[in-house]
Formats: sequence, structure tokens, C-alpha cells
Amino acid sequence: MLDKPEIATQRLFFREAVTRAVREEMTLDRHVMVMGQDVGAFGGSYREFDGLYKLFGPARVRDTPVAEGASIGIAAGVAAAGYRPIISITYMDFLMLGFDALINYAAKLRYKTAGRLNAPMVVKTTAGAQGQGVAHSQCIESWLMSVPGLKIVAPSTPADAYGLMKSALREDGPVVYIDHKRLFPTPGEVSLAEEFVPFGKACIRRDGTDVTLVTHGYMTRVVMQAAQSLEGEGISCEVIDLRTLSPLDIATVAGSVSRTGRLVTVEEGQSTCGVGTEVACQTFERIGPRPWKRLGALRAPVSSNPVLEAACIPDAARVMAMARAVLDL
Repeated sequence: MLDKPEIATQRLFFREAVTRAVREEMTLDRHVMVMGQDVGAFGGSYREFDGLYKLFGPARVRDTPVAEGASIGIAAGVAAAGYRPIISITYMDFLMLGFDALINYAAKLRYKTAGRLNAPMVVKTTAGAQGQGVAHSQCIESWLMSVPGLKIVAPSTPADAYGLMKSALREDGPVVYIDHKRLFPTPGEVSLAEEFVPFGKACIRRDGTDVTLVTHGYMTRVVMQAAQSLEGEGISCEVIDLRTLSPLDIATVAGSVSRTGRLVTVEEGQSTCGVGTEVACQTFERIGPRPWKRLGALRAPVSSNPVLEAACIPDAARVMAMARAVLDL
């Protein structure tokens, strides 16, 4: 049997993978443009648009005022007019200011016009806690999952940051692309060839037999750390990275839980009406109830105090405790 050829890769930081995807799509399609605070000469708040202003100029890489609601509204109008804008919202918390334009206009445009108009825009926003306090640390992706017409992705690796952004920029409707502050400086291998990560396809990051751990975004790294430690205790964890929150890949989750018999969902946001609750509900609708535990942030605002922030957000130790608890059910 012939060995499969090795795939040539380059090692990139997460933020560099985002830049590469956007640069490639802007080169291929003159309708792709970038908008947002500090995206121009500065290169983005996390330098995820570094170099694009120099390559494509101010007509296609446009700085906006500190006015998220107006910026998302402009992006929606630009998208309806035939362009493919990326609108960068530095903190996910401030995405709320643009909900009217995003939810009542962009997400519903195809429905309201019987398919004659679409809003092919990408709202790239950064979630998660990193010492910035109550109004700059939230993870509200579960709010968005209930909106018909929105697609939501949350990469955890540079390869997925690249592939999901490529896919998002080819979509015909609005996509919310959620990255995490703590992921930007993380490195990983990204294929040198053009690759797309399909929406609605989760990734099994680790095979296991005793319990299924389902998560997304930065929490994938936390869960993988926990799974590795639990292996030393003789507990075998299967880790699923959702990657896409809408649409959800429930088939992969249900298949895993059918094999392991137990489920733990982990998210950095609130577990009340959260991503994990929806995952569990849809999974059990398919395969019947199984032992399940959910883990999210404590029922409190995320403090800028590092001790209190750490106390609020799930860590590997709490994931391990939850996995042990579900095995006792």
C-alpha cells in the first residue's frame, strides 16, 4: 500500500492564520473588504489584520468610529449591495449594540425579500476573559444560536481559524466568527494549500471510551489538558470540538455519547440556556437520556481581578471534577 503523501504546512500563530485567510480572499475577490476599529494601519486590536491596509489600501480596509451599532448597520447595507464585508467588533460584549442591524436586518434579509437579497457579511468578534473586566469578557454565543439566519463559528486552532474564515467569506448570509483573546498568540500547523473547514462539522480532538467532553473555542485547550490528566487516573475521555455552533453537528456528538455513555459539556459562557444545554437536549432527543453534567462560568460577572476572574471561569481542575462526577451517576 502506498503511503499517503504528507501535507505541507506552515507554523502560524492563530492571529496570523486569520490574516492569511482574509488576505487570500481579498486577493481573489475585490468585493471582500474589512471594516472596524483600528483595522487600518494599526492592523487590528490583536494584529489579526496586519499588513492588509498596505496591500489593499483605505478603500478596502476601513477604520470605523467607536460606534458598533452604526458599523454593523453599514456592513449589513454594504453586504446587501453586493460586497462581502468583514466587520471587526473588538469585544463580543459590544456586539449587543449592533443586534438590531444584525438580527432584524442582516439575518432576516433573505426571508424578508423572498431570496432576492442576502447579506454576505462576517462579524468577527473576540470573546473571553483576560483581565479586562465585566464589560469586556463575556461569551454570549448562546444568545446568537437562537437567531434564524445566523451562522456561528468558533475556531480553537490556527488551522480552523484559517479554514473557518475562508468558509465564512464564501457564505451567502451573515456569519458571526468568534475568536478568543487567549488564542491569538497560540501557534499551530496550517496547510500551505488552500483548505476550507465546512460548517456543521465538529472535530474529535481525542478518542476515548468512558466519557464524552464537548466544548468549543478556547475551552478546547482547557478540556484537552483535563483529558490528558484524567488519563493518568485511568479515565478515557473523548473530546469533541464543536467548531460550528450554528449549525451544530449533533450527529458526531450523539455517536460519541452512544459509545461512551456519558456527556460533559464545557463552555466559558453561562451554562443557563447555554451552548451545552442545547447540545445535550438535541443529543438526548436522538439517542435517549444519558448521564450528563454541564460546566460554565459562575453565575457572576467576570471580574478584572485576576483571582476572582480565575475563580469564575472553568479550568482543567473543574473539568476533571465534573468528569469524575458524571462517572459516578
